[in-house]
Amino acid sequence: MAFQIILGCVLSYLLGSIPFSYIVAKIVKDVDIRVVGEGNVGGRNVWHIVGKKYGVIAGILDSIKGLSAYFIGLFLGLSPWWIWLCGISVVLGHCFPIFLKGRGGKGLATALGFLTGIEPFLVLIAITLYSLIYLIWRNFHLAASIAMGSIPILWLVLFKKSWVEFLILTSFLILLGIKRLIDEPYMMRIKKVSGW
Repeated sequence: MAFQIILGCVLSYLLGSIPFSYIVAKIVKDVDIRVVGEGNVGGRNVWHIVGKKYGVIAGILDSIKGLSAYFIGLFLGLSPWWIWLCGISVVLGHCFPIFLKGRGGKGLATALGFLTGIEPFLVLIAITLYSLIYLIWRNFHLAASIAMGSIPILWLVLFKKSWVEFLILTSFLILLGIKRLIDEPYMMRIKKVSGW
C-alpha cells in the first residue's frame, strides 16, 4: 500500500504541475501570464489578460486536474484518508509547479475539482453561494472567501461528516490561504509594473 500512496501523490503532484493557464496564455496571446496582470498562473488572470472564454477554459482544465487526482486515488485502491493526500499533492503541484520553477496559481479551481470528487453537492452549494455574493457585491475576493469559508461548515453541519474529516478539509483550505499570503508581495510588484 505504501507504494500506491507514494505513486498516487507523485502522479497527482505532476498532474497539478501542468500549468494550463500559462499554456493557454502562451498559445493564444504569446504572453507569460506570470509577469502580466496580477502575476497569477490561474484562470482569473487569463480571464483578464487573454479573454473571458480562455479564462473559463483554463479554470475548467485546472478543475479537471483536481478531479483527476481523486480518480487516481480510487484507481490505485487508496482509502478515503489517503485519497486526501492525492488532493493535497495536486493542489501543491498547481501552487508550486515543477514545470514553472514553483511559480503557480492559487489552487482554488484545482481544489474545487478535487472536492467535487469527494462531495459534488458541497461544491455545487459553494459555487452557488459564490455566484450570489458576486452578483450582489461584484467583489471576487469577498465572494470566494465566503464561499470557501462556508465549505468546512457545510461539510460538518449539512453533510454530517466527522470532526476528523472537518479538520482535514479545513487544513486543506488553509493551504490555499497560505499560498495567497506567499504570493501577495510578488503579485503586488507585478501589478505595479504591468499597470493592472
